[in-house]
Amino acid sequence: MTTDKKNIQVLAEVCRIKGLKHVVFSPGSRSAPLVIAFSQMKEIKCHVIPDERVAGFFALGIAQQLRQTVAVVCTSGTAVLNLSPAICEAYYQQVPLLILTADRPPEHIGIGENQAIDQTEIYRNYIKASYTLPENVADAANMTAQVIAETKQHYRGPVHINIPLREPLYGMSSEPLPDYSITTLPVPPLAKPSPATLTTRNMLICGMHEPDAKLQEALNKLSLRDDFVIVTEPIANMHVAGAVTNIDTVMAMMSEAEYATYRPDTVITIGRQIVSKRLRQYLRKVAPARHYHISTDSGLWNGLGAKEYNHIAVNETAAITALNSSKAPLSDYGRSWKLLDQKALQCKKEIAAMVPFSDWWVFADLVATYPEGANIQYGNSSPIRYACLWAHRSDLTVNSNRGTSGIDGCVSTAAGAALASGRMTIAIVGDVSFIYDSNSLWNSSLPGNLRIIVINNGGGNIFSLIDGPQQVQGFEKFFQTKHELSAEYLARMYEIPYYFCDRGEDMNFVLEQFYKPQKGNKPAIMEIKTDSEVNARVFKDYFQHLKIK
Repeated sequence: MTTDKKNIQVLAEVCRIKGLKHVVFSPGSRSAPLVIAFSQMKEIKCHVIPDERVAGFFALGIAQQLRQTVAVVCTSGTAVLNLSPAICEAYYQQVPLLILTADRPPEHIGIGENQAIDQTEIYRNYIKASYTLPENVADAANMTAQVIAETKQHYRGPVHINIPLREPLYGMSSEPLPDYSITTLPVPPLAKPSPATLTTRNMLICGMHEPDAKLQEALNKLSLRDDFVIVTEPIANMHVAGAVTNIDTVMAMMSEAEYATYRPDTVITIGRQIVSKRLRQYLRKVAPARHYHISTDSGLWNGLGAKEYNHIAVNETAAITALNSSKAPLSDYGRSWKLLDQKALQCKKEIAAMVPFSDWWVFADLVATYPEGANIQYGNSSPIRYACLWAHRSDLTVNSNRGTSGIDGCVSTAAGAALASGRMTIAIVGDVSFIYDSNSLWNSSLPGNLRIIVINNGGGNIFSLIDGPQQVQGFEKFFQTKHELSAEYLARMYEIPYYFCDRGEDMNFVLEQFYKPQKGNKPAIMEIKTDSEVNARVFKDYFQHLKIK
């Protein structure tokens, strides 16, 4: 027995045939036919999360790790809007999601019907495509197959199917589906790439990326050339010998008089967003002659101030391999950057010996002691910025919701990632991010391999680190949102093991207990308390010290 709505039956059946493994539901009456259809399928794991915003990010975390399409199902009305933050993040992070929104039938829209809003193309700016599920079985089958393919075609991303449903919603049927066939449409070819123009001064920047052994091998070969400097960040997941891995530290040591010395003529970017604002500002100031972005997506990377921008729509590994086959001219450009990177690394070691217990100290210790093979999920605002001050080991995978860089959903995403990967997954978030996403704990699917580290510095510490907010009257009230809240009470509410640390000498012992398997195979929360004033002083003193070196 399954739903008596044939187009829903065939939608679920095609999802199963096309290999969909996970569906995340938020409860609601209008979506009942979808619940009935998917819950009958043993090959598909169904997760139920009451909060749609959490559900969306949880699905994103699963898809992020599996690199396969995950479906999210919600009822009609504002529930649909609550999925928006996760869909937007998936779009800019290029994560494949299938968004299935139940809706009132067309004749009930715009007449004051309860829980009825205009859901047609409601995510239009943040999806690859949007469709309305037809009632005809054959048409519904073909559309579903095409949509699943579209979530991964050329590049990954979310696609939306809006599903008008008439009552009754809970009807059941054992009648077989009528015959239907699926027509596979050809994949449109990529545009022919234009060749990159190289000089003796080339910079390749690796943006946010999943681990890719073949691409990393090609980059390692490219890094041997003296006409190239390669810049990576932890979220690039590219461990390239000789790459600049501490770009903010390196750039802090560079005086404006030296900008021209290190200026690239050609910038090549791969992957997605980068964290470093200093690097962006530097490139916009020196204005390289040309910028090439290599990707199979639409290439929305024209923001580094180059005089000429080109998008090369081709596989990244193929493009880097082609660069390796070109003749390298005589140059000392790459060597000059590497020398500056080595100087910065030595300077950072000297500073580390003098830093008191603070966020800077905490992140230095965390990065050095992560369990082998862990999946790291950094929250936005200050955690990802601190994380980028250190190179991460190659056995770690590093993720962060840098598609739109919001604080919402950081813990929810980590929970989905932990479930999908099966690896020790550590979410490192600020106190505001954790509180904001605290409904992430209202989830019966929270896996025992999830660890949540909350850096509690009493408010939005990022606003103490960046220039500008402190000059505004009422800074603490309007920006820093100071508070005296603790994660302990949320941990108690959800019966999650809780750990606490506010001293450097205790931290490694507490971490050791925290990382161990917990009783009842539960996740765990560790709260690290730091002082916001000390944090701001240490962070600013660090970069000031680099300037005078």
